[in-house]
Amino acid sequence: MISLFDLHCDMPTEAYGRKRSITDGSLMASAAKASGLDRYVQVAAIWSDCRLDDEAAYRRYREVRDNFRAQVEANRFTLATCADQLDPNAPSYILAVEDARILAGDLSRLEELYRDGVRFLTLTWAGESVIGGSFDTSAPLTEFGRRVVEECFRLGIVPDLSHASDPVIEEVLEMAEARGLPVVATHSNAYRVHPHPRNLKDSYFERIVALGGLVGISFYPVHLCDGPCNFEAVLAHIRHYLSLGGESCLAFGGDFDGIETTPEGLADLSAMPELYRRLAEAGLDSGLLDRLFYQNAHAFFARGARIL
Repeated sequence: MISLFDLHCDMPTEAYGRKRSITDGSLMASAAKASGLDRYVQVAAIWSDCRLDDEAAYRRYREVRDNFRAQVEANRFTLATCADQLDPNAPSYILAVEDARILAGDLSRLEELYRDGVRFLTLTWAGESVIGGSFDTSAPLTEFGRRVVEECFRLGIVPDLSHASDPVIEEVLEMAEARGLPVVATHSNAYRVHPHPRNLKDSYFERIVALGGLVGISFYPVHLCDGPCNFEAVLAHIRHYLSLGGESCLAFGGDFDGIETTPEGLADLSAMPELYRRLAEAGLDSGLLDRLFYQNAHAFFARGARIL
């Protein structure tokens, strides 16, 4: 059996919206789908619903948070804020927020997120917000967005560059480099392999590597390739990132329950052992695969005394 430490799913929001248990097999990242895994750690994001205004999305965050926390406790799973809390025998979850616009100009809300256990913050999602620009814009960080990033570094919340515009990525990387602190791109594929505006430029990937950060491979077909996608499309992005020195910073951020389609053969979490097997057949050795599936993300989280 393999172990998996995945950097991004939207299961808490999907479970809340569909009134499902987090153990319900209809969810892509359901705990039931993890039965084929030895150890399973999931960064579980609460998405700031784009159909809601900032204040309504903030209220929804709190509802989803409370529902998810109650279900984790009821199933005797773990909501972890440090590596020592990860359960080797049951699913462990780490909270994230996707789209920091729910802060809505109130920096004190970031402290609330930290107290809630949020340790990864995707700064933007689409369009322009109180934080700054997303991938579909050329907008930079706002002044409030800069204060949010500064406070993330102070508190120990890791900024997530997935979905961000190039100017936002550039500025956050400069801020991180000035402090010697890492950032992540939890679900961002390689722009050089497939030039979708949501994907990550090589220079940004290399700077994240130099900072000791993490980048997760997403399974969203739109970000993998044109036309039908399969294991080969995932492998192409992995190989490219490895060619840039990503052996110790690459992971998966499958985006399960946040995407409406998946590559052929990768319908949900239960397909991860098969992905491991197929990547091994393609020539990736077991040591590298173990780092990609679990060890790189675990090592990052275990450095929490300094960064989380």
